[in-house]
Amino acid sequence: MNVRLIDQALVEKCLTMPRAIELMRQAYADLTEGKVDSPLRTALVNEGGTVLYKPAYSSGAGIFCVKVVSVFADNVNRGLPVTPGIIVVNSSETGMPLAILEAGYLTSLRTGAATGIATEVLAPADATIGALFGTGGQSRHQLEAMLCARDFTKIYVFSRKQENAVRFCEENADIAGDCELVANPDRAVLKDCHVITAATTSPTAVFSDDEISDSVHINAIGSLGAERTEVSAETLLRSDVVVDQRAACLKEAGEICLMRDQGLIGDDYHPLEIGEIILGDQSTGERDRPTVFKSVGNAAQDLICSAEIYRYAEEHGLGAQAEL
Repeated sequence: MNVRLIDQALVEKCLTMPRAIELMRQAYADLTEGKVDSPLRTALVNEGGTVLYKPAYSSGAGIFCVKVVSVFADNVNRGLPVTPGIIVVNSSETGMPLAILEAGYLTSLRTGAATGIATEVLAPADATIGALFGTGGQSRHQLEAMLCARDFTKIYVFSRKQENAVRFCEENADIAGDCELVANPDRAVLKDCHVITAATTSPTAVFSDDEISDSVHINAIGSLGAERTEVSAETLLRSDVVVDQRAACLKEAGEICLMRDQGLIGDDYHPLEIGEIILGDQSTGERDRPTVFKSVGNAAQDLICSAEIYRYAEEHGLGAQAEL
């Protein structure tokens, strides 16, 4: 059988952040409408990290796909990617394998795009000041997505290590443009932020409830697992919480699971899916409470991106061919 190999460089060529954000809008709408078969992912864990198996199918996309991606935090000390992975694409007509895609870059891109669409849908329309927690491998795409979604003039970048925050600001000045990036300022500036994005591996909240404003929008993208949270219970309990997929977040999102384990919310807790907001064309408008978008990631995101990349590669004859 003949399989098209699509490497990182080709993924970058095929898919830009603005287009990925458009695709996330469609993916989340399809997920909520039940147009995508996306079972809960399977996670296998050892002392080093987690390997995730994430399948999806959509007749509209015309493919099956499964992503195998790992999250090994200590890889950063080995000079290796923290979230390497591949995506296998199968034909919806024959079931034959069609392509293998490098998924580390794509995972980062589509995760950033999730922040982008959430910021478009939920953040104040006049947002100009933001904060980004985390300077790891996915943070550049988080920054890029924020900049695509709103006209930020200043974004504060927070990292546990000052040198990492400084390096990140310097290395990402190219995409920041006229937006000023400020490394590890006094945390009092969080009160001024209209949008806060957290993309860390922290097991506990990266900011306290009394540090933020009442109208802030928060993207909680990192901290994989039911026992880890980037946002405090105090903040979550007074916020409008929106999730990427309700069933997955009720099982896997530490922001929700920890509150349930502590008896702070009941088994009937029912946050909105972002797809429900997209389909209803709802606007948050003026409000006096925070919004929190919690994403645990969903294979529907990988499916719609993989379908687009595969079609582009096929049409233009790109990517190496391998006979297996």
